[in-house]
Amino acid sequence: MTSDRPESLVPGFVLHARPFRESSRVVELVTRDAGRVAVMARGRAGAVRPFVLLDLCWRGRGELPSLTVGEERRVFPLVGRALVCALYVNELVLKLFPRDTRADEIFGILYRTYERLLVPARPEHALRAAEWSLLCLVDSGLEYLADAELGVDAHYLYRPGEGLSEPVVPAVPGSLSGPALRALATGSLLADNDQRAARDFMRGLINHYLDGREIQTRRLL
Repeated sequence: MTSDRPESLVPGFVLHARPFRESSRVVELVTRDAGRVAVMARGRAGAVRPFVLLDLCWRGRGELPSLTVGEERRVFPLVGRALVCALYVNELVLKLFPRDTRADEIFGILYRTYERLLVPARPEHALRAAEWSLLCLVDSGLEYLADAELGVDAHYLYRPGEGLSEPVVPAVPGSLSGPALRALATGSLLADNDQRAARDFMRGLINHYLDGREIQTRRLL
């Protein structure tokens, strides 16, 4: 159950909104202090939009409290492929984390991702960093790989529930090189020739935690 509104304004982002009756919307939010919540937005408060840092306040108990404040603090003017990547990350959060999840770190991940996507460079770097950080919040064990001993010339598999495999031959499907794994785990830039393998590696892990739920925006990437 969603709690009473915060005593003060809470920063957050809109993940998604859908119409409800004639003049209202159900708005899915990620906030810094309350994690993932959903609210009913009416009137002026219903004008909140994605990719904008908002000061938010809501009132009431129950599944859908009423949004009372949605003031814009910073707009992230994402366009083109960067916008598609941001839509994908928003949908990934929606599918990985149910309402009332208290993973307040999601807010910071979204903030950093939107900022990185504003940089005129390959958005895949921001995308992989966001995927990795989000999976670290679902008890995947990936957070421990930053300190793992990874061979420069070795390839590895990662199995949820089991962890990192022993070195495998590069031809094994779903494997990733040690340097690429290190880059993902530390947030470093991936080499261009590791981009496709890193995408497939992360996609396999994400599919495991989605448990059959589809990400529609993948079709646009």
